[in-house]
Amino acid sequence: MFIGIDDTDSERGLCTTYLAAVLMERLKPLGEIVGRPKLIRLNPCARYKTRGNAALSFQLDSDRPDEVRELALKTLLELSDFSGTNTNPGLVIADEVTERMKAFYRRAVTEILEISEARRLLDLEGIWYRGFKKGRGLIGALASVGSDLPDFTYELIAYRERGRWGTSRKIDEESVWRADALTYPMTWDTVDHHNNRIVFAPHSGDPVLFGIRGSDPQAIMQAFKMIKSEPVERSVLYLTNQGTDAHILAGEIGSVRESQSYRLHGFVAEPARAIAKGHLFFPLQDGSARINCAAFEPTKNFRGVVSLLAAGDELEVFGSVRDGTVNLEKINVLQLAGQVELSNPLCPSCGRRMESAGRGQGYRCRRCKTREQGRVQHVVPRSLEPGYYEVPPCARRHLSKPLIRISGDLAQSVHLAR
Repeated sequence: MFIGIDDTDSERGLCTTYLAAVLMERLKPLGEIVGRPKLIRLNPCARYKTRGNAALSFQLDSDRPDEVRELALKTLLELSDFSGTNTNPGLVIADEVTERMKAFYRRAVTEILEISEARRLLDLEGIWYRGFKKGRGLIGALASVGSDLPDFTYELIAYRERGRWGTSRKIDEESVWRADALTYPMTWDTVDHHNNRIVFAPHSGDPVLFGIRGSDPQAIMQAFKMIKSEPVERSVLYLTNQGTDAHILAGEIGSVRESQSYRLHGFVAEPARAIAKGHLFFPLQDGSARINCAAFEPTKNFRGVVSLLAAGDELEVFGSVRDGTVNLEKINVLQLAGQVELSNPLCPSCGRRMESAGRGQGYRCRRCKTREQGRVQHVVPRSLEPGYYEVPPCARRHLSKPLIRISGDLAQSVHLAR
């Protein structure tokens, strides 16, 4: 049995991952959990997401399907926040994962899907499901069950005791920095070095205490044991599509679609301009096609990189298209345009800078009486190097692949935000 859940939380609290964690524990008397549960992030451009647009699923071996469905439904009704305006829970329990379900997952990560599409496929496949209110959670629940992960990472989520929900989290920050220093780069996005802050704990009133992301389960567990905090009610290590760029499509500037995420190639048409609140915008051009790219204020030091771009620089940009603008997640500077300045020539005898001898009369050295006809060109050194640049951990989207995961020859040209 493949069980999927989505859209049970709200901006005020609760958490779909917590519901899944509780449900897995409650189902133990009825069967055996197979493999690791999945935490699946869907299209980050989804309009009705609460926080991270995550759906949960896990596999259960059981010969008591009716009891499993009854208990799953009871738990969903108990631990969903039905008062949330955009809370529309969905529960899916399938007997198998088909190719059509896998295709649905891939679309859910890169497109905006309709509830009717999920219901149609559920009925076509003969899958048991329950949707509440608008039933939007059926999209994520079905996509999570159908998730096919050619690339994957892990996240350990620690949950708070119920009596502490809605209160300030008690986490010893020094222990977090020590854990990061020992386990990075097998773990990442625990802290943000440039902005000097820990970033693995939410600030909302939900049950999550913190989450440790990484590529190595052993390193994640090592970091978990090092971190000192308030008591942990329970913890779960999830398999996830986070940090994989699963949402990124190869595209061309002239054919991008709204609310989708792309890797685009082009040339900087004009230097970046700043607007109110510190947001930076520059146009990227490929032939006659042009699109604006944005580095918003929350991307912090990444804006400094964008401000160094010059007209003619060749780039690859990664990000989501919203309102006709690419919201940048990272860039790859392929080639820098040469920048040339004109200056007065140097005297060949004394090396001093010559002065103008008058309109149309060239340049002269007052001391040596030498003369030159015109100004000279010289290349201006750039303070930017070719290579990858990313937003800092405090601004990173869940799905965006951190540069620490880029290996091989590309590692030479990666600029890490540490």
